[in-house]
Amino acid sequence: MDLTTFNEALGLASSAVGLTGKAASTITAIKGMFEGGKTPDSGEASKLLNELANELTLANMTNVQISQALKALNQELLRQDEFAREKARYELFQTAEGSLVFKLSDAMRNNQPAHFICPVCLNRDRLVSFLQGNGDYRTCQTDHHHVYKFADTPYPNDSGSSYF
Repeated sequence: MDLTTFNEALGLASSAVGLTGKAASTITAIKGMFEGGKTPDSGEASKLLNELANELTLANMTNVQISQALKALNQELLRQDEFAREKARYELFQTAEGSLVFKLSDAMRNNQPAHFICPVCLNRDRLVSFLQGNGDYRTCQTDHHHVYKFADTPYPNDSGSSYF
C-alpha cells in the first residue's frame, strides 16, 4: 500500500486536533470575558468570536479533507483485498521446459477454462494478464515481451530431403 495517503491522513488528523485545541482555548477566553458579571469589551469579544469562527471553519475543512483521505485509504484497502482474493485463485506452475507461470487452481475454476497468467504482470503490476498461444511458446496478452516456453517440439529428422 502507498503510505503517502496514510501519512497524509495522519497529518490532517494531527492538524485537526491542533485546530480543535485552539478553538477550545478561544471558547475559554470568551467565557472568561463574561464570568463574574463583568461587562466584556465588545471589540475584544468581537475579535475572539471572529477568531473562533475562523478556527471552526478551518477545523471543518480539515475534517472534510480527513474524510476524503480516509475514503481513499478504504478504497485502496478494498483494491488490495480484491487483488489478494484474485491472486489466491492461482498457483505457481512450472512448465515442462522450466518456465514459471501462474495457473488457475482447479479448485477455483468456477466454470472458467483452465488458463495461465503472466507472473511478471501479476507480481510487478498487480494485473491478471492471460497467456495466449497453444504452441511451444505462450505470450502475455499485455506485454508481448513476456514469453514463456511450454514445450519443445523437435525438428523433423533430416532424411536427405530438403525442407526448402
